[in-house]
Amino acid sequence: MIKARVLIYPLLKRRLGNGEKTNFWFDNWSPLEQLDVLLNGSSSRLGIPKKATVASLHRNGRWLLPSARSEEQLALQIHLTTVSLSEQEDYYEWEIEGKIKSKYNSGEVYTYLKGPIPTVPWAKLGWFSYGIPRQSFLTWLVLLDRCPTRDRLLRWGMNVNAVCLLCNNAPESRNHLFFECSFSNMIWRSIACRSRLTPSGSWLSTLQQLLTLGPNKDEKRLTLLATQATIYWLWNERNQRLHNQTFKSPDSIISTIDKQVRNRIQSFRHSNPRAFSSMMQRWLV
Repeated sequence: MIKARVLIYPLLKRRLGNGEKTNFWFDNWSPLEQLDVLLNGSSSRLGIPKKATVASLHRNGRWLLPSARSEEQLALQIHLTTVSLSEQEDYYEWEIEGKIKSKYNSGEVYTYLKGPIPTVPWAKLGWFSYGIPRQSFLTWLVLLDRCPTRDRLLRWGMNVNAVCLLCNNAPESRNHLFFECSFSNMIWRSIACRSRLTPSGSWLSTLQQLLTLGPNKDEKRLTLLATQATIYWLWNERNQRLHNQTFKSPDSIISTIDKQVRNRIQSFRHSNPRAFSSMMQRWLV
């Protein structure tokens, strides 16, 4: 924030009460921006000390400022005619795009600073209601092709075996793992059929199907929940083989996915009984 203080300054508003703790020159208390910049305080303080408070320039209902000699000084004096001090203490507020906040919110400030960025068409495939956060996050990485698959490790200059850890038949990449790989495709075909998708060994084809899901919210949630679970447990199996040399069969992974989807649906049995009933019926068919 210190490095970005020029950008942050307009957001942090100093609200006047009695004016006793608000610096006249440097606090953002007027709508005219920082007065030290506006009135060129670095070369002329107009007889006003650098550490002067707003309250110190107000006595007996009058503002103790020199006569205006510039348009900027005149604008300030016009503004001061609308300002009334009170017995309340001064305080800070965050104002971001017209919205007032009493507390700092790093997410809102970050969004403001980075500016408008168009939403990618597959954003809702990563984040949706009733999703499992760790699986949504992994799916987001897969959609961005940011997982450390072996093809990426090789591009980074690392000396690794390029062969897929699941099938041992082809170079490992995002598109191969999901779902060109014979091992992952066997699992995906089972889950895709239960999710009302046409099983495909192509990542782009699968992605296109997910982007064109119908309007039924429960069916869409169920499909995305099952898809993310498949991605998560395939990646988990890949890592278990790499780091722990443990291996599971396709049937075992399918069973794990099935149990997790059921448990997730069960978790909102009381909070949303309609969605629970609809999704469970679809999954068990």
